[in-house]
Amino acid sequence: MEFPPAYNYLREAISTLVPHTGMNNKTIDFAILNSSQTNAFVIPGNHLFIYSDILKLINTESSFMGLLAHEISHLELHHYQRSVENQKNEQAKALLLMLAGVATAAAGDGETTSALWLGGMANQAENMLQNSREHEQEADRRGRELLEQSGQSTIGMNDLLAGLQKQAMGSQRIEFLSTHPLPQSRLSDSLTAQQQTSILYQPSSEEFRFFRATLLAYRATLEGNGYQEFIDRNIRSNDEQHFALALAELLMHYEQRAEENIRKVNTSNEFVDYLNSLILLSTNQISKAQEVINKRLLLAPNNLSFIYLAGQLSTNGQYLKMDQDSLSYEKRMALRHNIALARKNNNSSYALYSHALLQYELGQDKPALHLINRALKQSDGIQKAEIQKTLNRLETIQESQKSQRLD
Repeated sequence: MEFPPAYNYLREAISTLVPHTGMNNKTIDFAILNSSQTNAFVIPGNHLFIYSDILKLINTESSFMGLLAHEISHLELHHYQRSVENQKNEQAKALLLMLAGVATAAAGDGETTSALWLGGMANQAENMLQNSREHEQEADRRGRELLEQSGQSTIGMNDLLAGLQKQAMGSQRIEFLSTHPLPQSRLSDSLTAQQQTSILYQPSSEEFRFFRATLLAYRATLEGNGYQEFIDRNIRSNDEQHFALALAELLMHYEQRAEENIRKVNTSNEFVDYLNSLILLSTNQISKAQEVINKRLLLAPNNLSFIYLAGQLSTNGQYLKMDQDSLSYEKRMALRHNIALARKNNNSSYALYSHALLQYELGQDKPALHLINRALKQSDGIQKAEIQKTLNRLETIQESQKSQRLD
């Protein structure tokens, strides 16, 4: 999903926790995925993924911080790498068991063969599942430490696990056959931890409440005509409810309804102003949109979300440069800004070039190379040198990835 203020909030939330980890590379990239699945996960390379549906379960900021602390702990503790290593060990054991089974079968001892196979495979499965359960419990415990070290309330972790338990009620899953411990066990482990913080109510920030409303608005669009009922059921505050309705309606191309709902929002913040600008632009109210954008840029001149929007309106803007430390969503915004500006200036080669880089950021390697070759044919001068340099780099990366796959 693409809503920059939500990514800005998530970046700030993560930045309160990561400095307290032992990770050498303390930059975590992240993406928000619109899905009806309730999930969040991390993968090597310091990538975090949040599914929009999980915000149905999480309605307080402390719970959300608990989720982030848990997922960041998985990265810090190298759980993915440890799981892969454990899997290799279990596969080696399985091979030895298979060879032993072949030997006993050759000796005519069928009963021993069955015992080796059944016992060995059951032991292998249990070891791998137990390993995963231990990782979850480790991440829960380390997550609590990160919350304490960053000055956050650890009650959020308990609230998160209580929510998981409530969702799991009625489930027929058996814990030792699950890749995760049942929420009841994790909640019990959390509540019996040696260090406890007092259970005090901590109100969620306005930014979190609109972050949650944003994700649930995207999630509501997956309900089709039932989007209004979904928002009514999951969001209680009037302002956040009207904001979510406006965003869902804009995404579903009900621009008039979206405009009606955004007018009912009394709160003024980055989320509301960004959505209001999008709605005004979509209804061709350019001067009003420009007014909202300029007002926000006066407050925060370096706010990339509104620099991006301003770039959709002006032909006099500057192309935005990206550095290696930019997060993926920041690169995507900068590239969309550059595409819009290049098109307004009839610079088709730079528009193609920026579009190629955007495709590459989205993981579309082949379309990216096709577009960048088209851009190269139409360019000249300094831009041609820049495009050629980028093409060489992308081709080198692609060759390297091809070699790794062959290995």
